[in-house]
Amino acid sequence: MKTRSIACVATLLVGFSVPSMALARTSNVASLLNMANQMNNEEQDNAKELRSKAGDNQALVSMADTLTADHKANQVALETLAKQKNITLNDYKPNKVAEDRLDNLKGARFDSAFLKMDVKDHKNAIAEFKKAQVSLSGDPDVKVYIDQTLPVLESHLKMAESLRHDSSVLGSSENPANNKATN
Repeated sequence: MKTRSIACVATLLVGFSVPSMALARTSNVASLLNMANQMNNEEQDNAKELRSKAGDNQALVSMADTLTADHKANQVALETLAKQKNITLNDYKPNKVAEDRLDNLKGARFDSAFLKMDVKDHKNAIAEFKKAQVSLSGDPDVKVYIDQTLPVLESHLKMAESLRHDSSVLGSSENPANNKATN
């Protein structure tokens, strides 16, 4: 009889903990999707700024176009997943401090600051996605989204790191007076 009552109590406890675990997982999914929403919109804004200031620098033009296309595609996948999971995404909040800082830079100063920021942003995003990869591994839909997003973020990071260390990328023949990089 004692074993039966322990089993009943255990069943009740498991029954109460499963919904809260599912709720916690949904909350984590919502956090991930909202972080990705912010990231995608921010990267598209940053890429637009990069494109406008890249001048004749084909490496930066190419980077801006890649960032724009990849983050637009990721946003479509993100919105589809959010709708499927019944998650309302938060409104995008631009980072005015970073935008203002970049707006005031030109030439190599802009290029250097942009690439430094982009490396940092992609490292942070990769770290968040890798944490979510572990904590949300039980959700197959989220797992697919993460597994498709991580390689793209990693390729963006490699591209930014490579360009950041390429002195021929920093600056433009259109603005030679601005071609002295500052770190």
